[in-house]
Amino acid sequence: MSVLFIIANRSPAFSLLAVLLCALAFDTQAAEIPGVIEAGASQNHFYIEPSYDGTMAVLFGSVDRERLNGKPFDVAVTIRGPIKPVTVWKKDRRVGLWVNSESLTFEGVPNYYAVLSTKPISQIAPLEERKAYEIGLDALRLPLKPEDDSHPEPAVPQEFKSALIRLKQTNRLFVEDQTGVEFFGERLFRSRAFLPASAGPGLYRAGFYVLQNGKVVGAASAHLRVKKIGIEARLSSAAVDHPWLYGILAVILAAAVGSGASLLFRRV
Repeated sequence: MSVLFIIANRSPAFSLLAVLLCALAFDTQAAEIPGVIEAGASQNHFYIEPSYDGTMAVLFGSVDRERLNGKPFDVAVTIRGPIKPVTVWKKDRRVGLWVNSESLTFEGVPNYYAVLSTKPISQIAPLEERKAYEIGLDALRLPLKPEDDSHPEPAVPQEFKSALIRLKQTNRLFVEDQTGVEFFGERLFRSRAFLPASAGPGLYRAGFYVLQNGKVVGAASAHLRVKKIGIEARLSSAAVDHPWLYGILAVILAAAVGSGASLLFRRV
């Protein structure tokens, strides 16, 4: 029996409390380790225009080697966002047809996730250490949507998680680059990640980590925002704020264009 997986994005409904808790946890981890690393982005705002087909995010930073006692270290950079629920469907082949047989909804999946590092992630730190900071696709936390508030978070079947990661990788939305961090001199480093148009507008969080002896010894963060402007922004707002009116106008416009084309070719 053959098996096929597909994914479907849902509307980005967030829990304010969950977002605040995640931000607090991230900032607490970074605050626990004093100034080993300073980092940021060369540009924090990107705008979606008619010709937009993606953008390159350039991230940079500086590592204080004196605080590391001159010992070897590695750097890893992650970029994630926007966060939204995603449904993964499992399809089975039955009577010659592919049909949906089972689905799982993941809560809080980054539509885009990239990890860039000075060498392969598995050689930098063990999985358990990387899970605490979600460094690497194998360490990425992809929780399932709970049935209700009284039930604990269910375990994630590996086949669904693997399918989600594989499909995101196919669409260039999940990326691992083991040579994506480049050093210039003793302190300065730079990394670049391409955000495809399909990554979408919204808030992105960049995390910078210094790792030594398999442990994170320094961390910093930065934010990037991709925003629609012009006609794209107005159309997007109309579709969200007035979906019925937007749909009716779209049908009317399609009918008008079709009728106009028919008359034009009829005269020709």
